[in-house]
Amino acid sequence: MIPRNERGIPARYINSPSTQARHQAKLFSMLDWIYRHGFTSPAVLMFLWGLDRSVVNKLLRRYEREEVIAEIATFACRDKRVFVLKPKGLRLLEDFHSEDLKYNMKKSTIPVRTLTHDLMAQAVVAINVNKGKCVFFITEREQEKDTLGKRRRFDAIIFNGSEFIAIEVEASAKQIPNRLDILRRYRTAIIEEQRVQTILLCSHSNRLLRDAERIHNKLFAKQENKLDKEFFNEHVKYVYNKETMSNLRQHFWLS
Repeated sequence: MIPRNERGIPARYINSPSTQARHQAKLFSMLDWIYRHGFTSPAVLMFLWGLDRSVVNKLLRRYEREEVIAEIATFACRDKRVFVLKPKGLRLLEDFHSEDLKYNMKKSTIPVRTLTHDLMAQAVVAINVNKGKCVFFITEREQEKDTLGKRRRFDAIIFNGSEFIAIEVEASAKQIPNRLDILRRYRTAIIEEQRVQTILLCSHSNRLLRDAERIHNKLFAKQENKLDKEFFNEHVKYVYNKETMSNLRQHFWLS
Protein backbone atom coordinates (compact mmCIF):
# COMPACT_ATOMS: atom_id res chain seq x y z
CA MET A 1 0.00 0.00 0.00
CA ILE A 2 1.53 3.30 -1.12
CA PRO A 3 0.64 6.27 1.15
CA ARG A 4 -1.34 8.94 -0.69
CA ASN A 5 1.34 11.63 -0.46
CA GLU A 6 3.97 9.26 -1.90
CA ARG A 7 1.96 8.29 -4.96
CA GLY A 8 3.58 9.47 -8.17
CA ILE A 9 7.13 8.79 -6.96
CA PRO A 10 8.48 6.06 -9.31
CA ALA A 11 10.69 4.35 -6.71
CA ARG A 12 7.64 3.54 -4.55
CA TYR A 13 6.30 1.12 -7.20
CA ILE A 14 9.42 -1.00 -7.71
CA ASN A 15 9.56 -4.23 -5.73
CA SER A 16 12.01 -6.11 -7.97
CA PRO A 17 14.79 -5.25 -10.48
CA SER A 18 12.91 -6.80 -13.41
CA THR A 19 12.11 -4.95 -16.60
CA GLN A 20 8.41 -5.49 -15.97
CA ALA A 21 8.67 -3.90 -12.50
CA ARG A 22 10.45 -0.86 -13.94
CA HIS A 23 7.80 -0.48 -16.62
CA GLN A 24 5.02 -0.77 -14.05
CA ALA A 25 6.73 1.91 -11.99
CA LYS A 26 6.64 4.30 -14.95
CA LEU A 27 3.03 3.52 -15.78
CA PHE A 28 1.60 3.80 -12.27
CA SER A 29 3.77 6.72 -11.23
CA MET A 30 2.47 8.60 -14.30
CA LEU A 31 -1.15 7.67 -13.62
CA ASP A 32 -0.88 8.69 -9.98
CA TRP A 33 1.01 11.88 -10.90
CA ILE A 34 -1.74 12.88 -13.32
CA TYR A 35 -4.43 11.96 -10.81
CA ARG A 36 -2.85 14.11 -8.10
CA HIS A 37 -2.09 17.12 -10.31
CA GLY A 38 -5.04 16.77 -12.67
CA PHE A 39 -2.84 16.79 -15.80
CA THR A 40 0.79 16.77 -16.87
CA SER A 41 3.04 17.24 -19.91
CA PRO A 42 5.88 15.33 -21.61
CA ALA A 43 8.47 17.79 -20.23
CA VAL A 44 7.41 17.11 -16.64
CA LEU A 45 7.64 13.35 -17.20
CA MET A 46 11.15 13.80 -18.61
CA PHE A 47 12.26 15.14 -15.23
CA LEU A 48 10.18 12.69 -13.20
CA TRP A 49 11.56 9.64 -14.98
CA GLY A 50 14.97 11.05 -15.94
CA LEU A 51 14.48 10.03 -19.58
CA ASP A 52 15.08 11.67 -22.96
CA ARG A 53 12.19 13.33 -24.75
CA SER A 54 12.11 10.67 -27.49
CA VAL A 55 11.71 7.86 -24.95
CA VAL A 56 8.99 9.76 -23.07
CA ASN A 57 7.08 10.42 -26.31
CA LYS A 58 7.31 6.73 -27.22
CA LEU A 59 5.89 5.71 -23.84
CA LEU A 60 3.10 8.29 -24.07
CA ARG A 61 2.07 6.99 -27.50
CA ARG A 62 1.98 3.48 -26.04
CA TYR A 63 -0.18 4.57 -23.10
CA GLU A 64 -2.51 6.43 -25.45
CA ARG A 65 -2.94 3.29 -27.55
CA GLU A 66 -3.72 1.37 -24.35
CA GLU A 67 -6.36 4.08 -23.66
CA VAL A 68 -5.23 4.88 -20.11
CA ILE A 69 -4.46 8.54 -20.90
CA ALA A 70 -5.75 11.10 -23.39
CA GLU A 71 -3.92 13.96 -25.08
CA ILE A 72 -5.38 17.47 -25.03
CA ALA A 73 -3.95 19.93 -27.51
CA THR A 74 -3.30 23.45 -26.21
CA PHE A 75 -1.34 26.55 -27.17
CA ALA A 76 -1.02 27.56 -23.51
CA CYS A 77 2.24 25.68 -22.89
CA ARG A 78 5.42 24.99 -24.80
CA ASP A 79 4.68 21.27 -25.23
CA LYS A 80 1.44 22.23 -27.01
CA ARG A 81 -0.26 19.30 -25.29
CA VAL A 82 -1.07 17.94 -21.88
CA PHE A 83 -2.35 14.55 -20.77
CA VAL A 84 -5.29 13.58 -18.57
CA LEU A 85 -6.59 10.24 -17.33
CA LYS A 86 -9.12 8.20 -19.25
CA PRO A 87 -11.64 5.97 -17.41
CA LYS A 88 -9.48 2.90 -18.02
CA GLY A 89 -6.47 4.63 -16.42
CA LEU A 90 -8.54 5.59 -13.39
CA ARG A 91 -9.81 2.01 -13.05
CA LEU A 92 -6.21 0.74 -13.12
CA LEU A 93 -5.39 3.06 -10.24
CA GLU A 94 -8.48 2.03 -8.29
CA ASP A 95 -7.57 -1.65 -8.68
CA PHE A 96 -3.93 -0.99 -7.81
CA HIS A 97 -4.74 0.96 -4.62
CA SER A 98 -7.94 -0.98 -3.79
CA GLU A 99 -9.97 2.20 -3.31
CA ASP A 100 -12.51 4.36 -5.09
CA LEU A 101 -11.09 7.52 -6.67
CA LYS A 102 -12.79 10.61 -8.04
CA TYR A 103 -11.35 12.39 -11.07
CA ASN A 104 -13.11 14.98 -13.21
CA MET A 105 -10.39 16.78 -15.14
CA LYS A 106 -11.28 17.35 -18.79
CA LYS A 107 -10.49 19.77 -21.60
CA SER A 108 -12.86 22.46 -20.33
CA THR A 109 -11.35 22.41 -16.83
CA ILE A 110 -7.67 22.64 -17.81
CA PRO A 111 -6.38 25.93 -16.23
CA VAL A 112 -5.19 27.52 -19.45
CA ARG A 113 -4.29 30.89 -17.92
CA THR A 114 -1.89 29.38 -15.39
CA LEU A 115 -0.88 26.27 -17.32
CA THR A 116 2.80 27.13 -17.86
CA HIS A 117 3.18 28.19 -14.23
CA ASP A 118 1.50 25.01 -13.00
CA LEU A 119 3.67 22.78 -15.17
CA MET A 120 6.83 24.53 -13.95
CA ALA A 121 5.73 23.85 -10.37
CA GLN A 122 5.24 20.19 -11.29
CA ALA A 123 8.70 20.14 -12.85
CA VAL A 124 10.39 21.50 -9.71
CA VAL A 125 8.77 18.73 -7.65
CA ALA A 126 9.66 16.13 -10.30
CA ILE A 127 13.32 17.23 -10.29
CA ASN A 128 13.46 16.82 -6.51
CA VAL A 129 11.75 13.43 -6.76
CA ASN A 130 14.20 12.23 -9.42
CA LYS A 131 17.20 13.39 -7.35
CA GLY A 132 15.92 11.52 -4.30
CA LYS A 133 15.33 14.74 -2.34
CA CYS A 134 11.61 14.20 -1.83
CA VAL A 135 10.14 11.65 0.57
CA PHE A 136 6.63 12.81 -0.28
CA PHE A 137 4.87 15.86 -1.66
CA ILE A 138 1.56 17.71 -1.46
CA THR A 139 0.11 19.43 -4.53
CA GLU A 140 -1.68 22.77 -4.58
CA ARG A 141 -4.91 20.99 -5.53
CA GLU A 142 -4.60 18.81 -2.45
CA GLN A 143 -3.99 21.83 -0.23
CA GLU A 144 -7.16 23.35 -1.68
CA LYS A 145 -9.14 20.20 -0.91
CA ASP A 146 -7.92 20.36 2.68
CA THR A 147 -10.19 23.42 3.10
CA LEU A 148 -7.40 25.88 3.79
CA GLY A 149 -9.79 28.77 3.24
CA LYS A 150 -7.84 32.03 3.16
CA ARG A 151 -4.63 30.39 4.31
CA ARG A 152 -1.74 30.62 1.89
CA ARG A 153 -1.66 27.73 -0.57
CA PHE A 154 1.77 27.00 -1.96
CA ASP A 155 2.48 25.80 -5.49
CA ALA A 156 3.65 22.58 -3.82
CA ILE A 157 5.03 21.29 -0.54
CA ILE A 158 7.71 18.62 -0.34
CA PHE A 159 9.09 16.75 2.66
CA ASN A 160 12.80 15.96 2.25
CA GLY A 161 13.08 13.71 5.30
CA SER A 162 13.83 16.46 7.80
CA GLU A 163 11.67 19.48 6.96
CA PHE A 164 8.64 20.63 5.01
CA ILE A 165 9.63 22.87 2.10
CA ALA A 166 7.19 25.04 0.18
CA ILE A 167 7.77 25.53 -3.54
CA GLU A 168 6.77 28.86 -5.06
CA VAL A 169 7.22 29.48 -8.80
CA GLU A 170 7.64 33.08 -9.90
CA ALA A 171 6.23 33.37 -13.43
CA SER A 172 5.33 37.07 -13.40
CA ALA A 173 6.23 40.34 -11.67
CA LYS A 174 4.13 41.35 -8.66
CA GLN A 175 3.36 44.76 -7.23
CA ILE A 176 4.48 45.90 -3.78
CA PRO A 177 1.05 45.42 -2.09
CA ASN A 178 0.93 41.84 -3.41
CA ARG A 179 4.43 41.14 -2.13
CA LEU A 180 3.56 42.54 1.29
CA ASP A 181 0.52 40.27 1.52
CA ILE A 182 2.55 37.27 0.35
CA LEU A 183 5.27 37.84 2.97
CA ARG A 184 2.70 38.13 5.74
CA ARG A 185 1.10 34.88 4.63
CA TYR A 186 4.51 33.20 4.49
CA ARG A 187 5.11 34.26 8.10
CA THR A 188 1.72 32.91 9.16
CA ALA A 189 2.32 29.57 7.42
CA ILE A 190 5.71 29.19 9.13
CA ILE A 191 5.03 30.52 12.64
CA GLU A 192 1.34 30.18 13.39
CA GLU A 193 0.28 27.25 11.22
CA GLN A 194 3.70 25.52 11.26
CA ARG A 195 2.96 23.96 7.89
CA VAL A 196 6.43 24.54 6.42
CA GLN A 197 9.91 25.45 7.62
CA THR A 198 11.44 26.74 4.39
CA ILE A 199 10.05 28.45 1.29
CA LEU A 200 11.92 28.18 -2.02
CA LEU A 201 11.26 30.79 -4.70
CA CYS A 202 12.03 29.33 -8.14
CA SER A 203 11.70 30.79 -11.63
CA HIS A 204 12.70 30.48 -15.25
CA SER A 205 13.88 34.11 -15.01
CA ASN A 206 16.73 35.58 -13.01
CA ARG A 207 15.09 38.98 -13.44
CA LEU A 208 11.86 37.90 -11.74
CA LEU A 209 13.72 36.47 -8.76
CA ARG A 210 15.88 39.59 -8.46
CA ASP A 211 12.76 41.74 -8.62
CA ALA A 212 11.06 39.71 -5.87
CA GLU A 213 14.14 39.92 -3.64
CA ARG A 214 14.51 43.67 -4.27
CA ILE A 215 10.88 44.41 -3.34
CA HIS A 216 11.11 42.19 -0.28
CA ASN A 217 14.16 44.11 0.96
CA LYS A 218 12.32 47.40 0.46
CA LEU A 219 9.43 46.08 2.53
CA PHE A 220 11.80 44.87 5.27
CA ALA A 221 13.33 48.34 5.50
CA LYS A 222 10.01 50.00 6.41
CA GLN A 223 9.37 49.61 10.14
CA GLU A 224 5.61 50.07 9.74
CA ASN A 225 5.45 46.76 7.83
CA LYS A 226 6.71 44.90 10.93
CA LEU A 227 8.64 42.35 8.90
CA ASP A 228 11.73 40.82 10.50
CA LYS A 229 14.39 40.68 7.78
CA GLU A 230 16.49 38.10 9.64
CA PHE A 231 13.48 35.80 9.98
CA PHE A 232 12.69 35.93 6.26
CA ASN A 233 16.34 35.57 5.26
CA GLU A 234 16.42 32.38 7.33
CA HIS A 235 13.21 30.86 5.98
CA VAL A 236 12.77 32.24 2.43
CA LYS A 237 15.36 31.21 -0.16
CA TYR A 238 15.77 32.37 -3.77
CA VAL A 239 16.86 29.58 -6.10
CA TYR A 240 19.39 31.24 -8.39
CA ASN A 241 20.43 27.89 -9.78
CA LYS A 242 21.43 28.19 -13.44
CA GLU A 243 20.52 24.59 -14.27
CA THR A 244 17.06 24.90 -12.72
CA MET A 245 16.36 28.21 -14.48
CA SER A 246 17.62 26.87 -17.79
CA ASN A 247 15.45 23.75 -17.54
CA LEU A 248 12.32 25.75 -16.72
CA ARG A 249 12.94 28.27 -19.51
CA GLN A 250 13.95 25.72 -22.13
CA HIS A 251 11.20 23.19 -21.54
CA PHE A 252 8.25 25.27 -20.35
CA TRP A 253 8.46 29.00 -21.02
CA LEU A 254 6.86 30.11 -24.25
CA SER A 255 9.39 31.86 -26.46
